[in-house]
Amino acid sequence: MLLLALDTSTRQASLAICTEDELLGEYTWHVGNNHSVELLDRIQRIVVECNKTMQEIDVVAVATGPGSFNGVRVAVSAAKALAFSLQKPIVGVSTLDIIAAQQQHWHGPICSIIEAGRSELYAACYTFDKTSNSNGDIIYSMYQLSDYLLLSPQQLASYLQEQAGTWFGVPGKRELPVFLYCGEISPASRQALFAHMQEECAFVNSLQSTRKASVLAMLALQRLHDGKEDNPMRLEPLYLRRPSITTSTRKQPLLGGISKRPPGHSPTGPSETEREEGALRH
Repeated sequence: MLLLALDTSTRQASLAICTEDELLGEYTWHVGNNHSVELLDRIQRIVVECNKTMQEIDVVAVATGPGSFNGVRVAVSAAKALAFSLQKPIVGVSTLDIIAAQQQHWHGPICSIIEAGRSELYAACYTFDKTSNSNGDIIYSMYQLSDYLLLSPQQLASYLQEQAGTWFGVPGKRELPVFLYCGEISPASRQALFAHMQEECAFVNSLQSTRKASVLAMLALQRLHDGKEDNPMRLEPLYLRRPSITTSTRKQPLLGGISKRPPGHSPTGPSETEREEGALRH
């Protein structure tokens, strides 16, 4: 089975081609705000370098966010277009799941993080169980402890401290496991989290947290084997807040902007156009 995995969730992007047990090629790079410009070119390049054709792709995997509104949308749109045109399955995986899976060797809870702007963080908490199969292969099973969260660093630290006893508390024991923070964490957010949790937390540096599309492919394979293939018609980016919509004089008619109607005059149609409703959904 040949997988193509795409992740443009933030200013860091990654794509990979792999089979169930072999990585054939992978790009991970700083894409900035050029997601739509660079992604398709990199896809064409990596397919050629791996001596494959697009028709040989069996599954398309994509990171669904949260992250940059435009960045997430680029990968999801490209993956859906490829799945439609190639008539192949598509599997979406949250970007926070990918970040956590890269630290699956940690013996304790993991909190994956992406900066959300406005002094807030996208976050989710996980734990992993380690088992082995009949061939001796190590298998890590992911368990998501929390919902996908949008909180300030202070709120996140308080939330983890409140939930830790429920998740891991043992009657008669006061010790709780150390939370591992990983992902794209700014110095200010790291300082705020550490100030609240001190010895109750540890951090993975930014380089070690770099997302790899090969990990996305691994998670997508697990979901595919569990029968969790996505419907390309319904797969949508995971947004935890609505994007900010700025209005301009040129676009106000399309975005339901302020009109020059006399005071007290009510519009005859709906206040939100179809274009605006689409913008709010995406």
